[in-house]
Amino acid sequence: MIFTIQDVEKDSIAWEMGVLPGSKLLSINGKEIEDRLDYLFLTSQDYVEVLLEENGEEVLLEIEKEIDEDLGFVFEHPLMDEARHCHNACIFCFIDQLPRGLRSSLYFKDDDSRLSFMQGNFVTLTNVTQQQLERIVSYGIHPINVSIHSLNPKTRVAMMGSPKAGRIGEQLRYLADNEVIMNGQIVLVPGYNDGEDLKATLDGLLSYRPFLRSVAIVPIGLTCHRQGLKNLRGFTSEETRELIGYIEEFQEQCLHETGTRFVFLADEFYLLAGIELPSFSAYENFIQLENGVGLARKYLQELEEEIKEMKEITSSPRMLIATARLFGPLLGDALVGLREKGVDIKVQVIENHFFGTSITVGGLMTFQDLRQQIKDEEIDFLLLPSSMLNYEGFSLDDYTSQEIQEAFSCDVCFIEPEAKALVEFIGEVSHGKTSGCHCGQTQCR
Repeated sequence: MIFTIQDVEKDSIAWEMGVLPGSKLLSINGKEIEDRLDYLFLTSQDYVEVLLEENGEEVLLEIEKEIDEDLGFVFEHPLMDEARHCHNACIFCFIDQLPRGLRSSLYFKDDDSRLSFMQGNFVTLTNVTQQQLERIVSYGIHPINVSIHSLNPKTRVAMMGSPKAGRIGEQLRYLADNEVIMNGQIVLVPGYNDGEDLKATLDGLLSYRPFLRSVAIVPIGLTCHRQGLKNLRGFTSEETRELIGYIEEFQEQCLHETGTRFVFLADEFYLLAGIELPSFSAYENFIQLENGVGLARKYLQELEEEIKEMKEITSSPRMLIATARLFGPLLGDALVGLREKGVDIKVQVIENHFFGTSITVGGLMTFQDLRQQIKDEEIDFLLLPSSMLNYEGFSLDDYTSQEIQEAFSCDVCFIEPEAKALVEFIGEVSHGKTSGCHCGQTQCR
């Protein structure tokens, strides 16, 4: 395929070589490009030959560079073609539980192995052909994140609504036999893949070690928009405590036999059960952090360390952190140390009425709930998690960061979910130096 270069990153290799936007990429090292994976693989060497078409003429670029250094080409689509749509009908799919009227991109279901490699997305492998698995192996793509859910073919087919879902065991075996590093995910659904099914699945997954290096177990998320969907429920506190007890025993066995706990529970289970989070070291470098595994423990410990190093503040603006019900109580307790340093800061728990009160994570907060529940007359800064915005700066209910800012009389700042970002922000606003943006990606306005 031929791809048009939409833009060139400033100060990149392509920029320095004078490549013009609108040029066409014909081949790399004499090979045509199918998609982003071809591009990444073929440009990963320290010497590449790039054939372009500029103004109707072919131009060959001979490039010496650092291994894995990007050329700086910008294409219309990150994948260099369209993302592959998911054809499953998972009973737990969050997209099926969205209310109507949101922007169209929110309703797109991807199940693309390329996004697993490039962005960390979890894929089911139901839409992957044997040829595509062979491509993953030949390119040495690591790691790939797989939504496993169950090794029982009947259970997995019932949960995912696809007859192809029963092939997961042989697919994992093929990848493990070819030494492809994987991480796994299990969305736990009461009455489907919990209990004995979960125990059998975890025992079976050990056979794919060491190439399957970790498995995260996360609870099903249920919104209030499930009209026409299967009647499912969440876990009770008692069920959650039983699960934690079993997983802790399983972890101890794995740690003794393999040197790793291997399977990790999402924070939500511990918080729902009212059981203290595992220690910092128990998360083993937080390999499943994006799955909400250890996020709370990491934040709290790093916040404690940042507060110890922080100097006392003599004058502080009035700050309010908005967070969801799951993390709110823990964060409130952790901020005592900041207040002892002279920081005027409080926490407000936001109930999620947009998706339903069973949704308790900060990344799913919406502007409408914030506006209805926050009284901003007596605060100077409203601090919100940047995770409630997408990369374009939109909230889930389609409000921009600018619209959110304009809706409040105080300054609204989106903070990256890291303790260091919060403490740095507090230090700057207390000295009148901040621009307001500490989100790591989205500009506050």
